[in-house]
Amino acid sequence: MEILKRQKSWKLLGLEALLRRLPDHDLSEFNFYKDMYVAQKKGYDGEVSVDRMWMELNIPTPYVLFHSFEAINHAGYTHQIDTILLTPHFIWLIEIKNIGGRLDIDESKHQLIRTNQEGLIESFRNPVNQIKRHAQFISRKLRDLKIDLPTEVSIIIVSEYTIIGSIPKGISIFHASGLQTELDKLINKHRERGITPNQLDTFKMELMSIHQRDEWKSKVNPSKLRKGVLCRNCDYKSIMVFEYGSFKCVRCGIKSKDAYLEALSDYRYLISEWITNRELREFLGVESRYSINRLLKELKLEYQGTYRDRKYRIPESFE
Repeated sequence: MEILKRQKSWKLLGLEALLRRLPDHDLSEFNFYKDMYVAQKKGYDGEVSVDRMWMELNIPTPYVLFHSFEAINHAGYTHQIDTILLTPHFIWLIEIKNIGGRLDIDESKHQLIRTNQEGLIESFRNPVNQIKRHAQFISRKLRDLKIDLPTEVSIIIVSEYTIIGSIPKGISIFHASGLQTELDKLINKHRERGITPNQLDTFKMELMSIHQRDEWKSKVNPSKLRKGVLCRNCDYKSIMVFEYGSFKCVRCGIKSKDAYLEALSDYRYLISEWITNRELREFLGVESRYSINRLLKELKLEYQGTYRDRKYRIPESFE
């Protein structure tokens, strides 16, 4: 059972919104965030490609899958675990890396070294340290609930063309194509059930209760951002104006009643999850307070405050 579906991180969503709204006349700033976006998107695409494999796997035991699991530990620091497989026999934490070239892990220096096809050598954060840190967090949660369940960790390399070079002994690092084989090894290793169905449900609910997405905001001053409802059909290069209950692109002429929802999401990820009628009018470029009131009523958003100082909470998604 897949209980937690793959989600784009708050950072990836924020970067997508930022690249729509940030003018490119300051190329150094624009390219800085574009490079950050490319790296985040590549990682997310790699995670999605591995997710598809789970649908074809033979898993001969009850299980629960958590994708894009995020939680905050007792010290206030975030854990972002790509995939968790919870079974009555073991719990498996997986880190997914979408990196090409040759990968070597220097255990003494705690770094991942990538050598690309041109021979360029780059250093990355060590995924072994990352996944071990996550395992300590999950093991602590198990102990708190007095549940004795083995914790296994692995690092999956997405591309079959990536060369896995020197890696520490005892660490499970493999290509995505080996997912079924590595799962079979763990099932054979842990034949006995470690927990009851009730304990499985208890820990499943515990993980869901502590799941909390890590918010991210860029350091870009909001005054730099382009305002208005941007036309997706024109690759966000043009503005849409509000006419007779719809937004119409000044360039291509396309009309949409809900194009403003993406602008509203951009505001949440880049500025604030709370917005007033006045702030929304200014951001969307709609002068009529009445028209904005009607849009807000249709959305049925959570709100705080009285009529004059009321502010509305923008949800993470309008789906």
